[in-house]
Amino acid sequence: MAGPSPSTATGGGHGGTAAGGQASHGPSNPAYYAMFAARQKVSEQAMRYYAAGICGLIAVFVLFHWTRLLVVKLERSKKPLGMFGRPFVATSRLTRNLLVRKVPGFSSAGHAILVIVYLALNLMAMFIHVETNSLSNFAARFGWMALVNLAFLVFLALKNTPLAFLTAYSYERLNCLHQIAGYTMFTQMVLHGAMYTAFFNSQGRLLTKYAEPGEIAAIVAGFAFLSVVFAAVILRRFWYELFYVTHITCWIVGIVATGFHQPEFTKPAYIITLLAASMWVADRIIRMSRVLYNSVNNEATLYPLPNGGTKVVLKKVPARAEPGKHCFIWLPAIRKLETHPFTIHRGSPVEFTVKAQNGFTRDLHNYAVANPGVSVKASVDGPYGTFPDPMEFDKIVLIAGGGGATFTFGLAVNVLERMTEETHKNIVFIWAVQKHENLSWFKEQLDLLRTHAHSTKVNVTLYVTRSPTSTSDLPSNGQNPLLQSRSSSSDNEVASPPRSPIETDTEKNEPRIPAPTHRRPLGDRDPEKEMHEAIETHVEHQSSRSAGKEIVTSASVHRFEHPIKEGRPDAASLIRDAVNSTPANQRILVAACGPHGLMRVVRDTTARLIHGDGPGVELHCEQFGW
Repeated sequence: MAGPSPSTATGGGHGGTAAGGQASHGPSNPAYYAMFAARQKVSEQAMRYYAAGICGLIAVFVLFHWTRLLVVKLERSKKPLGMFGRPFVATSRLTRNLLVRKVPGFSSAGHAILVIVYLALNLMAMFIHVETNSLSNFAARFGWMALVNLAFLVFLALKNTPLAFLTAYSYERLNCLHQIAGYTMFTQMVLHGAMYTAFFNSQGRLLTKYAEPGEIAAIVAGFAFLSVVFAAVILRRFWYELFYVTHITCWIVGIVATGFHQPEFTKPAYIITLLAASMWVADRIIRMSRVLYNSVNNEATLYPLPNGGTKVVLKKVPARAEPGKHCFIWLPAIRKLETHPFTIHRGSPVEFTVKAQNGFTRDLHNYAVANPGVSVKASVDGPYGTFPDPMEFDKIVLIAGGGGATFTFGLAVNVLERMTEETHKNIVFIWAVQKHENLSWFKEQLDLLRTHAHSTKVNVTLYVTRSPTSTSDLPSNGQNPLLQSRSSSSDNEVASPPRSPIETDTEKNEPRIPAPTHRRPLGDRDPEKEMHEAIETHVEHQSSRSAGKEIVTSASVHRFEHPIKEGRPDAASLIRDAVNSTPANQRILVAACGPHGLMRVVRDTTARLIHGDGPGVELHCEQFGW
């Protein structure tokens, strides 16, 4: 990372000669120290400018967030907004209309602008006031930038980030910027090492210089961070658990080696390294403390579900847990040293539903199939996640694809559990799945929405995109279909991006996975009867194939009492209808979770409906990244 000190080399990383490193300017010459001190001062000043820019960028988000909250509260209280409030509302809505939209390569235009500003700040700090007469000057500056960005990307990765309170952006929504900062830091590190290599080689001192302990540590740090980037770019897409272990292990090696590269405690480089390590260690201590505290007298009951699902019910309710947020679950019976994030879809008792993909989720489902209704030792870290308070809105439009329903059902339950007799909300709930079996996972939540239809306007529409076309899917050889683990490799929308957490590489550990139907205690169940009921239901579903039309089989009516349609929902039309039917003095929350295609439609459609003279429209897309 940073180069050697002036006492060890002519032309070091944060030190060194600014004039090219001739012998007459070596460490014995006082002019050398003067040049070193001058370059050190200029570099530190550039880092202060960069830090001020980053802090200013964060301050913009903080100020905008809290100002919007204040204006919204004034609107809800029916108090006049005054000369400042109205222009702010109009300006903020116009800004969000433009920035919320999807742009190629980014989740939104706002995300793209944020990344551009971040990169511009880096370019400014990398080249401002750099003497161009020696490669060592550029190498030293790039070393500084790599160190500062190392601390910044650790800050962005904190699970217990203060930004969750200050800006309403929790760690999973910062994950994409964390990745950008990581790639930027690695690029600067490579430039730092490459330019110093060329500089020392031009002096004929390459082998002797890289034989020094501090430079050996720098080489170790370089390869460690190379492994971190390789794991993030390659392994993460194919084997999440291996990526995670590699990512954490190589990060620890890299940060320790960076400390040995500049071991002087009083040097700024060492202080920055220590700051980055301290933030990471403090966050880990907080998380481990929560897991230990929540493990006392805590258990999880596991229930297998059809089509590869597993219901997890916790004995104890974690502090601040509410439907819609997510926790990292620790189940030592499945993995002794791993925690995995899943969304809470019921608050008391706390319930999660996990769609089996690979690794942990597949092993969890197999364990539940082999031991249905078993109670195992468990704990959680969390809850985490931020989203708008649904009680602040008159109408809530919830759209989910596959496993995204875990979040939207959680949000719906969040509203219903907090409602009083005087509270009236309008809920539009839209859910699309591939198979009919997935609908049964949320039968309890669907029944809850139905029971509140009288006091609250609840409009639930279910979509099934793939209907069984033959009897080949029917169970055979007396196998209980409710305990059968089906392949989920084609059920992509059943595992939406976890809240980056952001892409298909994290979908297997996705917190947002559907919730199951209530199961009778093991001793009260009749497996043979359940098998025949499942076969009858499957046959009824087969006879109900009418594309684009409502399915009215006795199974769907009896089980769900909500309209079930075949095909994919026209999300754009449904959102437009919901917004256009809302008075201008009311507020609407559009919350969605699901596949990238669905999220893109929801984002673009909602953005176009944000107008200064219409109802207040708020969009929340629950996924890793922005």
